[in-house]
Amino acid sequence: MAASRWFIYTLLILLRFYGAYYNSLPGYIHPDEFFQGGQELFFGCQQRQQQLHYLKKPTLDKVELSREEEHKHYESNKYVVDNIPWEFEPKNAIRSIVPPAFMTLLPLRVYSVLRSIITSSSNDGSIDCPSSVDNDAIVGQLSGSEILIIPRLFMTFLSMIFLDGCLWILVKYTTSAKDTTTNKKQSSRNSGPPIQVIVLASSWPILVMATRPFTNTLEAMVVSLLLLIVAMDHHHHHSISNKNSNNKISNQSTIPLWIGMICSIGLFARFTFAFFALPIVLLFLYNRWRASDNCWRNVGWNLFSLALSFLTTSLLFVTIDWYYYHYHSPGRDVDATICSDWSCRFVATASKYVVPWNAFRYNSKATNLAEHGLHPRITHALVNMPMMFGPLSLFGYFSCIETRKEYASSSAEACFRRVLCQSTIITGLVVLSCAPHQEPRFILPCIVPLVFLYGQRVVGMDNKQPNLKKRAILTTLWVVFNSILYLFFGWLHQGGLIPSLLHLPLPVNSQEASPEIVIYYKTYMPPTFLIRGRSLENMACNANDERRRVSCERGISLACDNPIIIDLQGSEVDDLLEVLHERLPCHHRNEQSVLLITPAPVMISLSEKNWREYKFLSVHGHRTHVSTEDWPVFNGTFRSFFDQLELVTYHVSCTADV
Repeated sequence: MAASRWFIYTLLILLRFYGAYYNSLPGYIHPDEFFQGGQELFFGCQQRQQQLHYLKKPTLDKVELSREEEHKHYESNKYVVDNIPWEFEPKNAIRSIVPPAFMTLLPLRVYSVLRSIITSSSNDGSIDCPSSVDNDAIVGQLSGSEILIIPRLFMTFLSMIFLDGCLWILVKYTTSAKDTTTNKKQSSRNSGPPIQVIVLASSWPILVMATRPFTNTLEAMVVSLLLLIVAMDHHHHHSISNKNSNNKISNQSTIPLWIGMICSIGLFARFTFAFFALPIVLLFLYNRWRASDNCWRNVGWNLFSLALSFLTTSLLFVTIDWYYYHYHSPGRDVDATICSDWSCRFVATASKYVVPWNAFRYNSKATNLAEHGLHPRITHALVNMPMMFGPLSLFGYFSCIETRKEYASSSAEACFRRVLCQSTIITGLVVLSCAPHQEPRFILPCIVPLVFLYGQRVVGMDNKQPNLKKRAILTTLWVVFNSILYLFFGWLHQGGLIPSLLHLPLPVNSQEASPEIVIYYKTYMPPTFLIRGRSLENMACNANDERRRVSCERGISLACDNPIIIDLQGSEVDDLLEVLHERLPCHHRNEQSVLLITPAPVMISLSEKNWREYKFLSVHGHRTHVSTEDWPVFNGTFRSFFDQLELVTYHVSCTADV
């Protein structure tokens, strides 16, 4: 039994690491994976102050435009990717820079240092444009593939520690509480990864989402760690009370300090962490109150220690965010005239950059959420829970009926863990459901408490009378559900976008230069930081190119460095035609090379428009691409249907008769 569990768990871990490579799992789950992390890290700082100015001007020179010219130029450039995530604008400041720096920048810098030690870098005479991460020359030398893969490998490693590891210890503590001298031999025979850990490792959110640098993944890790610490604290006090010891908290005085620090980290990762953590902290204080013989003074001391640690850690976060936002804020020179000392400026302006409060204020307004899409209040409960957790969510709903019976037949310690996990799930789900914008990844922190409570049931191994037929049916249902969602979100969903971006620039033939304009149509937002500052290899310009020299001096990615990326997202066909008329006018000679990247089903609808001005030549295709907004059309044969599961790159040119 133990050997088979180890074998299955090892395969699942290998599958998780295998999926971190973008060609293995090219699926694009959500733009926030990139635009709440790498996009800011590589296009913030200098880019915020320089790129927006130079990129949206007709020339690289600073010229004064009339109001009419500015409006005309804005209309022609409104779809150009400006590369600056709006959440990180100093006027908004609803994201802390610490989580993305930890998930993305830290592993990249460690990898860069190790790579520079192992391999000797040779200077080939090319010019490397500075990146916006403090002009970090080491990180600036990494390729787009490395920038994509290294953070994913880092998050995969963290998921093993803070998701699998926390659940493993939590289950072991529960098992050890149930063990007696009569069943220790059987327990040792069943040693190995617990069933709950295998269930967690086989779930598609862990195999796909937990390997990506989402702040939701970081939030789920912190919730799991907090659950474990509070459960272990209760186990400690419960064991001491059974031994009638007079010293009940002698070696547990640092626990409130750890909890305060962890709560601060989770809150600055995502402000929604507070909704999951609130019942955990309250149960911790209640447990301390009961353990101290209902002494309120002890509760007050624990609350003071927790608050002190929380505020100290939060002050550190606010200081880092203040420095980051204030340094890159256009109004910092005005503040300097008021206060010359940095401490004075910090006191005067730090309140603007308390990220959790800014995020809460923004998300509490329905008008703001309407820009991102509004959903019914029951979306989390009826759609997202089954989509994310499948049979686990159904067992969770059905267990609410028999909760009283389970509590009556459980020990005090088992009841505490059940209340701990159930309150975490219910509180987080209920509060998040109050907001009209509901995405599946928001409830990712529910996965560890769900698996802890119902992981054995979902595969028919809940320590009751074994029913092999029931166990086989439930296990098959669990495997099929997760396999389907794993393939869809990890492999098919927008699966051609990242490979198409990493393959840019793509010359149409050996005689032509690389494309100057790339239009993405009916796709997710392209994370352009993956192609920032790329080297001159296989590109049609050299290190002596004047445009490249000017671009490097000004710290922007322009000219021969990268093509201009235009993101039309789900715009109408008329908008696409408008952009083509602006970028590739056919009434006069134009030597610009333009690529259109769009799903195959979209091109079928475009071909019906019978455009006479332009012709589209298919030059490359990336298989395994599905857009839920533009599904393939079934024409009677499955082959034609599957042929449309492709993101196609078209070279756009004017027809000869225009």
